[in-house]
Amino acid sequence: MPTLASARKDVEETRGRLREVQRKMEEQEARGEASQIFKSISTESSSSSESGGSKIFADRRWLQPTSEPPTPFPNGREVYVSTLNNLLAPAPSGDAGKNVYAVGPPGTGKTLTIRYVLDTLKEHVKGTGISVHVAYVNAGRTRSPYFTLLEIVRSLGLNVPSSGWQFSRLKEEFEKQRGGKACIIAIDEADTLLLKVREPLLYYLNRQENITLILITNRWDDLTALPARARSTLQAAPLIFQPYTAPEAVRILKERAQLAFKVGVADDQALDYAAALVAEAHDIRVGFNLLLTAGILAESQGRVKVDLVDLKRAERAIRPTL
Repeated sequence: MPTLASARKDVEETRGRLREVQRKMEEQEARGEASQIFKSISTESSSSSESGGSKIFADRRWLQPTSEPPTPFPNGREVYVSTLNNLLAPAPSGDAGKNVYAVGPPGTGKTLTIRYVLDTLKEHVKGTGISVHVAYVNAGRTRSPYFTLLEIVRSLGLNVPSSGWQFSRLKEEFEKQRGGKACIIAIDEADTLLLKVREPLLYYLNRQENITLILITNRWDDLTALPARARSTLQAAPLIFQPYTAPEAVRILKERAQLAFKVGVADDQALDYAAALVAEAHDIRVGFNLLLTAGILAESQGRVKVDLVDLKRAERAIRPTL
């Protein structure tokens, strides 16, 4: 005979299943509504905007998720710039800086900030007689330790063929070309290497004299998954990139909106709305997407301003993809 406790457990499990069914139904409805919103966009209006007759956009490319920022300095990442400069400070003197493990969700400015600091450092040492090499490579594109090292060697000025060399020869040429000089190597999407072969390339680079490594990834667990010997020699300083706050997002979105929209199209209320969604989603690119979508919706209706109705419709249109 069922006990009261078992009956309560059955009821809770049933409620849980019902909540899950409800959640899936709501998600399906949201996806359907999002699709319908995009389908509602007038083909005629879209065509006229592409022909240069847009009343909304000045240059919508500034709201594309992969577009470069209008200015080199990473707005809202000032503390990270300062921290990186301090950690890398010994390198221009010929020593190794502090290894860095830069981690944070997508859209928090990791790559933008690190590339800015590296570019600034290269400009700083130019013409000073200081010998420090700076390299940036995206392991998500190279996809293997061999091609990652190949790009690093090429950054030293050596014309290496894409195939035909042994990995050992790449190492020899890297050491020969570098000549023991200080070197800062930033590896973006470092998890691509960690997940495939754990750590041989990183272990090799870190064992070289006067090399500073900056590993960039989205997840903290990528570091803790390394074998103990790699963590022991790496001793990386964790630099955790927090999502942009709403005020920081407003600064970035305003800068983009001024270039993407025609004058008076998007007001402060629109930027505040977009910034609030950025703070919720923890991704600045969501704000770009929201403003771009709202602009497309307003334009499809022949209007000259993005209002709150456009923003809310745009949010419903993109939310299932977040």
